[in-house]
Amino acid sequence: MARKSKSTRKPRQTAAKRYPRTARLNTLLQQIVADFLKTVDDDRLGFITVTGVEVDSDLNRAQVFISTMDDEDGDDETLEALEEYRKAVQAEVGRSARLRKTPTVVFGFDPGVRAGARIEQILASLEPVQETDEPSQGVDHG
Repeated sequence: MARKSKSTRKPRQTAAKRYPRTARLNTLLQQIVADFLKTVDDDRLGFITVTGVEVDSDLNRAQVFISTMDDEDGDDETLEALEEYRKAVQAEVGRSARLRKTPTVVFGFDPGVRAGARIEQILASLEPVQETDEPSQGVDHG
């Protein structure tokens, strides 16, 4: 009777194992939603960027993060317009992603982008520091 030799090779790790399902799904839904919004001709939406999507592990909810070039005054109007297209976006996600269960899409502004814009605004308002020819105190140049 022939014995099988034990392989010393490690089992091949697929890309799916290194890149969790929810992360792959987040990326896929971000692309689907962004592509859908490109086709929408609505002046209330202006220039929108889909900055990310976070899908719950149970696929009940997909939080879609957006950013606009507009100031915060038009936020309510933008979210109202997106809410009108929500069901169409969900239908497109269901068709394109071929999921057993289509998550409920919820739109919101990306807090990271907002925080970054606020920091830039604060930095721009600061006066530049003037350099002097005097050496710094406490530094021994000797």
